[in-house]
Amino acid sequence: MKRILKSAPSYIKAYICNNVLFLTFVMSSLINSFLLRAFTVKFSYNQIKPLLADIAAVLFIGLFAYCFKPKRRFVYYMIWTCVFALLSAGNSIYYTNYKSFISVSLISTASQLGGVIDAVTENIMEPKDLIFLWSIIAMIAEYVYIRKKKPDYFSKLQEKKLGKKYALGTLAVSVSVAGIFATTLTGTDVSRLAKQWNREYVLGTFGLYTYQISDTVSCIHAKLNMLLGFDESEQAFKDFYDEKEEVDKTSDDNAYSGIFKGKNVLTIHAESIQQFALDTYINGEELTPNLNKLAREGLYFSNFYAQESVGTSSDSEFTFSTSLMPASSGTVAINYWDRDYTSIQSMLGDMGYYTFSMHGNNGSYWNRMNLHSSLGYDKFYNYSTDFNIDETIGLGLSDKSFFNQAVPKIKEIAEQNDKYYGTLIMLTNHTPFTDIERVSDFEVDFKYKRYNEETGLYEEVSAPFLEGTKLGSYFKSVHYADEAIGQLMAELDEQGLLDNTVIVIYGDHDAKVKEEEYEYYYNYNPFTEETLTEDDEGYIPVDDFYYNLNRKVPFIIWSKDGGYEPKEITQVMGMYDVQPTLGNMLGFENKYALGHDIFSIDEDEENIVIFPNGNFLTDTIYYDSQKDKYFDITGYENVAKYASCNQTYKDTPNPIYSYEIHGLYKTAADENYSRTAAETRTNNGIVDENYISERSGYAEERINISNAIIYYDMINKTDEGFGGGINSTDIDKDKFSVFSPPSTDDRDRLFAA
Repeated sequence: MKRILKSAPSYIKAYICNNVLFLTFVMSSLINSFLLRAFTVKFSYNQIKPLLADIAAVLFIGLFAYCFKPKRRFVYYMIWTCVFALLSAGNSIYYTNYKSFISVSLISTASQLGGVIDAVTENIMEPKDLIFLWSIIAMIAEYVYIRKKKPDYFSKLQEKKLGKKYALGTLAVSVSVAGIFATTLTGTDVSRLAKQWNREYVLGTFGLYTYQISDTVSCIHAKLNMLLGFDESEQAFKDFYDEKEEVDKTSDDNAYSGIFKGKNVLTIHAESIQQFALDTYINGEELTPNLNKLAREGLYFSNFYAQESVGTSSDSEFTFSTSLMPASSGTVAINYWDRDYTSIQSMLGDMGYYTFSMHGNNGSYWNRMNLHSSLGYDKFYNYSTDFNIDETIGLGLSDKSFFNQAVPKIKEIAEQNDKYYGTLIMLTNHTPFTDIERVSDFEVDFKYKRYNEETGLYEEVSAPFLEGTKLGSYFKSVHYADEAIGQLMAELDEQGLLDNTVIVIYGDHDAKVKEEEYEYYYNYNPFTEETLTEDDEGYIPVDDFYYNLNRKVPFIIWSKDGGYEPKEITQVMGMYDVQPTLGNMLGFENKYALGHDIFSIDEDEENIVIFPNGNFLTDTIYYDSQKDKYFDITGYENVAKYASCNQTYKDTPNPIYSYEIHGLYKTAADENYSRTAAETRTNNGIVDENYISERSGYAEERINISNAIIYYDMINKTDEGFGGGINSTDIDKDKFSVFSPPSTDDRDRLFAA
């Protein structure tokens, strides 16, 4: 033993000298994985478990370098170092936008980045995302140092012939560490690793490298399952819809049944407009006066949530139209557009409606030329062929010019058709929002009056507040979008196009504004022009639940002809509830809808909004499946409606400064939105484990059924009849790839001009 201990230092020194590149690779990979967790999930999870998993994975990958001659090993390490660094940076960027992590299944979606690269660089990418590239520099520097200081290093190493010995030793250590890690796992850990829904939990528990390996295996399994798992999905599909009527207990008719039957419908897809914008005032003025007017005069659903995934706008279009969830693997717009879906457009088409869509962007973005055809639109007007690009803001044709050019086209459609359904997709209010600064004169400062002792007068002071911030640019962009909607409504009315017409407006998703922007917004003191920090008594945190609950978007149904009592509906509602709700009003029904007619839910029942990651929302709680926590929302009012200075003084704008009043602004803890208030609402016992379990099962079942419909074209097969004995051998394997869009040769419904 003494001899071993005595020789240990020299052995360790020799090992380090012989494996400098290997150790550089291992250490840099482990550090990057740790940094990624620190930047994203932070320290919400046990740090030992992901470290053990990372060590096992990196050692296992690294040991294969010993299969090469010493001078060739650098190339192997360099390749993996680049891969790991890019994975770390990519996951960091992706988490900023989606609060999740990247997947192999999203490779085909990367084609959409070209159209929004400015948004990625300006709004999403941060300096910290480039830190991960240090590992590449370190590996190159180490290699250059060895070649310069020890020219014969690799030849001497080859003479020692230690590769096999080191490979076996590394394998033994890797397996041992993996074994230790396995003993720490719970049944929940293993289940979530297999399902891959809760990606934040998986990466936080299993580390970056095990997560990416598991994701790759999962995606391959999903592809194989599409080829071999049809029978199982078919049975689940049949069982679900056989039981659906009993499970989803709703009344058949209600006060809104058929109230808009036979009317024209114009739907406005309001890009990135969040609901809190309608509650926002700047210096006492409404940020969105036109939307607010429509909300007051219509049916306004103020607790409405988009259910989009990585397909963002295209996911919302799909869910709005079909009452299905976005695909869990890939996106419908890119990967699964060539299926038969029971959509609003197709059902109204069967009722004699002419259906069309218009957009001020090119038709290929999110594959809309094909997606819209699949959804049942008769024609898609886009800037490539149908609009004059006379004013560009942001990504394409400005909304005001778009609407101005759209109205004559709608007029022509109205003259040629008895009934029509149209969707107008807005564009200007798309991240990164900064281009609006060129054309907007809307001010987002904070004005107040202060006594000037020299003049003896009260003078107006302008605190910068949101000027020069990304949230400020967003508010300016929303105000512009609201002006455009007001202009559209006026032009439609002037042409008589609002008569016998229903206007439907929905926000497609939240604006993806970062937490730090809201932190500044909630904690800015205009009277001192300072921002509170965590150490200040009046500080309001951007709690994860505060952030997610603020992501809701507006949904408005309005008609000049009336036929309803204007009303604000505060019950929680999701995008998948739109089709059943509109269907009840317009006279159609989709038996495959996963959502509900919001007016047919019994008074003693809660609606439930599920999200693609397994989270869900009811009228009682918001449940975060990533962290297995819930937030009590009974009596909760959105923090963005009250916390900021502009909202505090919305009814008393331009106040006259008084130290006794305004000098104490934000000096005391906010009893509704402080960190303590958030903690009091978290896991507070308002529901039990059974409540969570039942609704988690509800979410999981509907996500699985939606995937079955999307992956296997299940509705089309049901309509054709399953009696043909369809099995996995009957399925065109190219058509069901999760890695790339279907082959162009197989697309038999290309959009007709």
